This record gives sequence, structure tokens and C-alpha cells, in this order.
Amino acid sequence: MAENVAIQSQIESLATLLVLEEEIRKLTNVRELGFFATNETHRLIQFHTSYLWQQKEFIGTHLIAQSGTAEIDIHAPANQWLVNKIDEIRSDDNARETHQINLTPEGEIAIPLETDVPEELPHYLLWCPLLSKSNQVTGGLVFFRETPFSETEIKMLGWLIASYQNMWNILVKPNRVPTLEQLKQKPYLYTFLFLFICLLFFPVHLTVFGDGTVIPKDPILINAPMQGVIQSFEVNPGDNVKKGQILLTLNKTEFQATAEVNKKDYLLTEAKLRSATNQGFQNKDARSDIPIIAAQLAIDKANLDYSNEMLAKTDLISPINGVVIFDSKEDWVGQPVKTGERIMVVSDPRQVELKISLPIASAIELQPGVDAEFFPYGHLNSLPVKIKTLGYNAKLLPNKILAYQLTGAFIHLKTVPQLGAQGTVKIYGHYVPFIYYVVRRPLQVMRQTLGI
Repeated sequence: MAENVAIQSQIESLATLLVLEEEIRKLTNVRELGFFATNETHRLIQFHTSYLWQQKEFIGTHLIAQSGTAEIDIHAPANQWLVNKIDEIRSDDNARETHQINLTPEGEIAIPLETDVPEELPHYLLWCPLLSKSNQVTGGLVFFRETPFSETEIKMLGWLIASYQNMWNILVKPNRVPTLEQLKQKPYLYTFLFLFICLLFFPVHLTVFGDGTVIPKDPILINAPMQGVIQSFEVNPGDNVKKGQILLTLNKTEFQATAEVNKKDYLLTEAKLRSATNQGFQNKDARSDIPIIAAQLAIDKANLDYSNEMLAKTDLISPINGVVIFDSKEDWVGQPVKTGERIMVVSDPRQVELKISLPIASAIELQPGVDAEFFPYGHLNSLPVKIKTLGYNAKLLPNKILAYQLTGAFIHLKTVPQLGAQGTVKIYGHYVPFIYYVVRRPLQVMRQTLGI
């Protein structure tokens, strides 16, 4: 008969537990959870008084709810005594486990406690902690009654506490206190944090990227010596030429005609001078014309020399050994040119430098002589460069980007890069903390977007 009663009691307790778990899932805030846990748990086990408490950041132990009371008075002596006792139990090694404590001096005491228990509280306490996901005690339930709690009741209550635990982790927002406590319990995290801080302030080179083009150093400009029309090119873009080799020819028709006319005038005047000289031996009056004719002959000689000189200049020759650089023959043939207009460039292929376009968005403090690296397109290895000159006036590039123009000199080169080669240039600035290196671009975008 007694066994049937015990079995019936266990079945009723399990049914009550299922009903309570279903109702727990409907709770929406911590206040409702506190009222439910301190009052409705009485349907599963008998107790005199129960409390729900929470460990809050900067506040400490805070009583949320008390059984049989709508509003808890945290200033009541019994409640203040309970707060102190909770703090003492939390400092114990088994604070994360559900256990029973006898508060009377003659009983079996789990931890050292004071004996001045308030008269309104029984001397048997059941400690039921609520843990966070990091296994830290962030709250709990405390039950008081006059008689000890049995092992069966504690086990049955443990199943219900598990449901309270799940809802507690959903409703209670985590704070930073468990993290600090976790750091205290795991000293190696201090080492990791120290190394991380050192990494943030580790000095690194501030680097920016620009576009580079290999250009000739000290090139020889081939300009139009006079106004005329280009007749033909004797070389192609990129050809190697020798000193004195003809590069291109201007139209000679007009200059040849002028030279022929001046030559005929010179020959005619020369014939007049000979005739006047011969007549002068016989006629004294004819001698007076000789100085005038001689002066005219000198003028005709100067005109002839000038026309021949201009005719010779229609053939433009290379002043040095090197490579000719220009866009295309088709763009020039048949086109008129003005005096001094640049047509092409002749440069020594061994004398090159780097032209760098640095966008204003990437501009940093630079000085001549800073290091850089040139990464030509299609090559794996970089070429060392020293910045030689800095441009202080930004220019609009064909891609509609404002950029500063810099020049760099190649250093320690075994092979000279090809003229016209393009690539990316990495320029090294001053040393900055690593954290600034990481957040510099986001800060720049934020300033441009928000105007701060």
C-alpha cells in the first residue's frame, strides 16, 4: 500500500513538473520569471520562503522576487542579511552546484556562516544557482524551510531548475563581469591580451600605392625646326637608331624651289660682277658699279646659304645613339607642324626613371629619398626605387582621378626595365602603430562620408 502511495506521488510530481515546464516557456521577462519561480515552485516541493536573485554589474547581488510578496523590500533586515549570505556562498568552491545548507550552529554546516539568522527565516537553506553560458553564477533561487530537504525533492527540483536555467539565459542579457572572472580563472588569456595590445601598437611602415610608368631619363627632344608638313618617317616607334641617322623628312618642295631661285639669283649677280670687272679695265665709269654689284652678290650668297641650310634641316637626324619614342607614324604623316613642335623623343634605353601617379586619396607625408618598390605588370619580382622628386600640384588623370606626380630613380638594377613598362608602386612612409595602419582607410571614408 505504501509503495502504491509513493508511486502515485511520483507520478503526480512528474505531471506537475511537465505542467510547470510548459508554463515556464510562456514567460516573457525576468520579473515574470521571478514571480513564477518563487511562488509556483511550491506546487512541486514545500518550502517556507523563496527568493530569486541576480548578480548585476556595478551593483552586485540584487534580489528580484520573494515568494508571497508582490514588491520586495530590499531594505528589510532579513533581505539585507540574505544578500550578505548569498555573497558568502558565491565565494565558495561549490557555488555552481545545488546543495543544502544548515544555518544552525549545531547542524552540519557546509561553509562558515554567521549564526544570527533572522527569526522570520527558517534555518534550512537550499542553494540553486543559475549559470550563464560561460558557466558563471549570474543568479539563482534560494529556498528556506524548517525541515531538511530530502534527496528526492532536490533531484525533482533539479529538473525544474534546468527549465528555469534555459529561460534565464534567454531573458537575462550577459554582462562583462563573467568575462573578467574568466580572465582571472584563465591566466593564459592575460598573455594573449598583452600580446594583442602589443600587436596593435607595433610600429609598421605606412604604405600607399600608386601607378608607375618607366620613362626616359634626360631624353633628347626632336622638335620641328621650321613650319612645314611631315613627308615621311624613316624609323618606327621603338627602333634603335644611331647618331646621325635620318629619323623623318619634311616636305622639301617649297624649300627646294626657294633654293633654286636663290641659286639663279646668285649666279646672275656673279655674272654681272665679272662683266663689270672686265669693262672696268677699258671704261673708268664702269668701275663705279663694281662695289654695288659685289654687295648684291653677298646678299644673294647669304640668301642661297640660308635656303640650303633650311633645305638640309628638312631631314631630321638623331643626335645620339638610342631609342626613338613616339606614338604612330600615321598620326604625323601629311600633318602640318609648327616651329618648335615636339614630334618624337630619342633616349638612351639604359637611362630610365619611374613616373609615379599617387591619388590624392592615398597621399601621406613623404620626403625625397624615401624607399619604394615597383611591381611591373606580368612580373613576379619587384624593383627597388628611391623617390627623387615630389609633385605638389595634383593633376587630373585620363581616368578622372586627381593625383600627384612623383618621380623615382631605380637603384641596384642588374637589368634595366623596358621603356613604357607600367605597374604598381608601393611607397613606404613613416612608422605608425599597427592599429592606425588598419583603421586609417575606414577613418578616411568615414570623414568623407560624414564630414567629421
